[in-house]
Amino acid sequence: MKKSKLIGLLLLVFTVYTIVGMVVDDATYWQIYNYVTIIFSVISGIVLLKQG
Repeated sequence: MKKSKLIGLLLLVFTVYTIVGMVVDDATYWQIYNYVTIIFSVISGIVLLKQG
């Protein structure tokens, strides 16, 4: 699977987790979600910049 397709798939997964978080509405969930999102964004940005 190409890296850009994997990143797109992970973005869709994050969409599902966002919806789940809106239903759960727990501060701990959002704290973990925020850290995972930051790490994912940094890694994805680096990968995409290296591809270009």
